[in-house]
Amino acid sequence: MANNSNGKPTYSLQRRLLLNTSIVLVFFIAAMSFILLDSYKAGIKQATYERLYAQFYSLLSYADEIEPGDLFLPEEIPSDKRFNQYNSGLSALVYDETESLIWKSLSARYDQEQHKVPLPLSLPGEATLAEITMDDTEYFRFHYIAEWESQEGKVSLYHFVILENKRPFDQVISAYRNQLWTWLSILALSLLFLLFVVMRWTLRPIRRAVKELREVEKGVLSTLSDKYPQELQRLTENINRFIKNERHQSKRYKETLGNLAHSLKTPLAVMKAALQNESESGQLERICSEQIDRMDQIVAYQLQRATSGPQVMMRSMDVDPAINKLVTSLGKVYQDKNIDFSVSVKPGLTIALNEGDFYEVFGNILDNACKWTESKVSVQAERSAGKVSITVEDNGPGIPENVRLAILSRGKRLDETVEGQGIGMSVVKEIVAAYNGKIHIDTSDLGGTLMRVSF
Repeated sequence: MANNSNGKPTYSLQRRLLLNTSIVLVFFIAAMSFILLDSYKAGIKQATYERLYAQFYSLLSYADEIEPGDLFLPEEIPSDKRFNQYNSGLSALVYDETESLIWKSLSARYDQEQHKVPLPLSLPGEATLAEITMDDTEYFRFHYIAEWESQEGKVSLYHFVILENKRPFDQVISAYRNQLWTWLSILALSLLFLLFVVMRWTLRPIRRAVKELREVEKGVLSTLSDKYPQELQRLTENINRFIKNERHQSKRYKETLGNLAHSLKTPLAVMKAALQNESESGQLERICSEQIDRMDQIVAYQLQRATSGPQVMMRSMDVDPAINKLVTSLGKVYQDKNIDFSVSVKPGLTIALNEGDFYEVFGNILDNACKWTESKVSVQAERSAGKVSITVEDNGPGIPENVRLAILSRGKRLDETVEGQGIGMSVVKEIVAAYNGKIHIDTSDLGGTLMRVSF
């Protein structure tokens, strides 16, 4: 959501959706009303055409030719009284083939008699309906050219014209238009209201997410709930992952301080003892220098640990070259032991870990394996059931079952006589936990320790 200079939202998704929908709805209603009105007009016109066609046949039934060119119709037409009432809105006229008026109904207005009705160009037997205007009055004009054959065989043509005032038609259309707009407006408002209700219901998970985020900020909740629609699931999962990562990072800073304090105890104790022991005064400079270098290494290591950690989004790394790099390095460190390394990594295997964390975890595990092994270290990496498992085995003395969990504790060492700070495996545990991984310790088929890490 865009913000203005005051940090307030500049627009609302709900208002934007309602506005866009209203615009679309207006165009849709306008188009629908035009189509419906046009269809209704066409239907009324068709009904008018059929009605006037029937009126024509009624007139034709009363007609009789006295002689060629002279057609007789009664003064009054019984079939429809409107033909007999002046200015009733329905009138009929008959013209001969010279377009001279030879008969008109009693309802015909003066202007229709004095002013010839415009006749269309049409063929005999062709019925047409058109809208015309005469003296500012609109009419429907029905026209038909009838052929009349006399007893002598002479064919005469007669133009039958029926005029119907268009005002009732316009009134019906106007009433229909008003009613149509009324109902379509009610429909549009109803649809907008329903859309507003549906939109409020649809956007409720987003409002709930905003509310939960505020509660997370206040410390009321630890993370967002997992009960969100599928479309928001990825977003809320990433937010939760980000929240957890930030908390893990904060926790890591605290634990790093603890690790640092714990690791510095030994160098400080050595220097304190040297200062108090007068017999070692000659070696004081060398001892202090060694311990200062050692503390510098510890501080650098802990600073690196404090700034590393899992990221919300990260690129996968190849496992095979990373494992072989560690094996090569440790082979040089422990070259006096002449360790036989066995590495088996599935081709193309990748893992979603920070590269520094990968080397920290498996560097510590492999270093312990090399430190305790008699002669063999085995590494296997594979993907199974969607998880990457890396197993390190050695043929050393192994780890008793009753202390397997204890060695993962901070400052705990299996053998105090072996050099080390006792924080390596606790760091491994912290990193693996940060990635929601698992550590499994067992007895190896080689006779020593089996340590499997799964992500």
